[in-house]
Order: sequence, then C-alpha cells, then structure tokens
Amino acid sequence: MQNVSKNSLPAANNSYPGASPVPESPEHSARTTRTAEDILLARAKELAKGQRHTTKKTDIRCIEFALSGMSFAFEMHSIREIMRNSMPITPLPFLPKSFLGLINVRGEVVPVIDLAHYLGLSRPKEAKEVLKSLIILQKNEVAVAFPCERIVRIREFSKNELQPTIAAQSQVIASLAKGCGRGGITVLDADAFMLQLQKSLNTE
Repeated sequence: MQNVSKNSLPAANNSYPGASPVPESPEHSARTTRTAEDILLARAKELAKGQRHTTKKTDIRCIEFALSGMSFAFEMHSIREIMRNSMPITPLPFLPKSFLGLINVRGEVVPVIDLAHYLGLSRPKEAKEVLKSLIILQKNEVAVAFPCERIVRIREFSKNELQPTIAAQSQVIASLAKGCGRGGITVLDADAFMLQLQKSLNTE
C-alpha cells in the first residue's frame, strides 16, 4: 500500500527543482499512507455498492434463434457450433420424417433434424435459402444439427424471469419448454430434446 501512496501522491522534495531534500518523518509517512488507504478503501466500497445495484443475476445464458417466425433458444452450454446452412445433406431411408439426413462436419457424421417439423410448426416456405443458419447441439458424445432461419442474439435470464408455458403451439413444445422469457422467447431443454430424439429412433 505504501507503493500506491508514493506513486499517487508526489513527494515534497520533488515539488521544487533545486531544493534540498527534506526527509519525511515517520509520523508524516504513516499519516500519508493512512490517507491513501482511506481513499482507496472508500473508492472500493463505492464501486462495490454500485456493482451490487447494477449487476443482474444470470442463471441461464442462451442463443436465441428464429424458426417459423417464432423465437426459440437453447442454452449456450448445449450448443457446440453455429455455421452457415450450406452443407449437402445425405438422406437416409427408414427414418422419421423429422430426420433430414446426415452431414459431414470436418470428418464427423452428424444427423440433421427438421426442428420446425419436429415441434409441429408450419414452415412459411420450403426453400432452403430461408433456413440460413445451422446449429449443432452436443450432449456427451452425441451431436445433432438443425437449420433455422437466423441467429438473433445471446439472451440472459434469471430463473425467476422465465414464466411457465401456458399456451404452447404443440404438445412437443410444451414438453421441451423450460419457460418463456421477455419478448415471447421459448427456452427449450436441449437434454430433453436429444433424449426424445433417441427414443423416437428406437421406436421407429
């Protein structure tokens, strides 16, 4: 703390060029140090007080995306990657209609899901150009991708901010929704989503 006081407060013998050095008394040095400590302590308390008032508690950080004209989100920890939806999809027979096929992501084969169809939503257009972005979810060693219209932004919520989903568009959305946030965004549970996908594959 003494280094802080000497750097922030100029010494008396540096104030007048050519003057004889005046040694500081122990009492003066201690008084100067205490003053600097008091200033720094008071400043730290003010900053901490302001931070308590302005800092918002964040329990959920998620990526908002647009799908069929609606706003959805998955939590960031479940999203492995976001990329442009330009990869060729290899279709596979004997799979549920929600499964579009497989893509090759740097040598890794990843299944692609039509999330709008899976959630029971109508798509405004069939053109692939509408679905400009591709989101890859990851849980343990399992990855799955789905196209969406666009990535909107990062959203942050506290648990108290999310309201129960009262009137969902479909039973599937109601079963996956963690809740609704500001602006009508529906936060989906990625773990529950991927578990449902695995069950649907096993039953087909």
